[in-house]
Amino acid sequence: MKTAREFRELFLEEFGRPLLEKARLAELSSFRIGGPADLVFEARTEADLMKSAALAVREKFPYYIIGGGFNILFDDEGYRGLIIRNTADALTHDEGRVRASSGTGLSFLLHDALARGLVGLEFLAGIPGTVGGALFSNAGAFGRSIGDVLENAVLLEPAGGEKTLAREDFGFGYRRSSLQRDHAVVVRAILAVSPGDGQASSAKIRDYLEKRRAKHPPWGTACAGSFFKNPCTPDGERIPAGRLLEQAGARGMTAGGAAVYEKHCNFIINTGNARARDVLLLARKLKERVFATSGIRLEEEVIYLPATASML
Repeated sequence: MKTAREFRELFLEEFGRPLLEKARLAELSSFRIGGPADLVFEARTEADLMKSAALAVREKFPYYIIGGGFNILFDDEGYRGLIIRNTADALTHDEGRVRASSGTGLSFLLHDALARGLVGLEFLAGIPGTVGGALFSNAGAFGRSIGDVLENAVLLEPAGGEKTLAREDFGFGYRRSSLQRDHAVVVRAILAVSPGDGQASSAKIRDYLEKRRAKHPPWGTACAGSFFKNPCTPDGERIPAGRLLEQAGARGMTAGGAAVYEKHCNFIINTGNARARDVLLLARKLKERVFATSGIRLEEEVIYLPATASML
């Protein structure tokens, strides 16, 4: 395997663009936590994304792709390899569908649809992140998930080619997709939309945003969104993780610079100087409390990326 310096030089040779070195991942994270990455590349187009990932695979150089930096906790030691930041955000439209590059922000996607009089994506209102990240975790709210509106998506093959998967190939479930198992790279997705009542759509979006504002931390708060998934009872009913945490006495708990958000116990916030180890310690304590009081084991929704992880 090449050293970071050797890979940087090869990358410059093939791309003609330099890689960032020792960039602090805290600056790429909504949690504002994370040490330096060896190398960082911003993939502004689908071609950038495909070529950079294919090069890392070819050279067996550790890499990991991120979107907006939401729903992820970086390691205090940073990352030993290449972080590819996917900002490819092209949108095209066809009758009844929108084609979105995987780095497209969900907010941009939703507002574009609204401006064109297209409905069906309102449930995405207020969810941060990108199309690719949303597909990875099957993100959603208010009873719907992005997997419900996916028609198909183009994935990057290890050798650099493309393959198209239909919705049923993704194994979608609650905050789950086959992407989590396969670590496949989404290049673009086709989402189903339809012409509709723009005023009704706008009203629904406002309602969803107001409901989120009432209980979620204010926009800009250093956190990674809901920390734990809502667990499922044997009969299939989802139990709000926030309720279990509150009943377990989570409100007010802290660990170093990490703290449980006062208005909703399923948010861990960085009060200003939190480290990844603080968040992990607090999360472990919260899980222990919930298990002790309810017998339920919570599962993290936020992804922790160790310094030595890789998509290889």
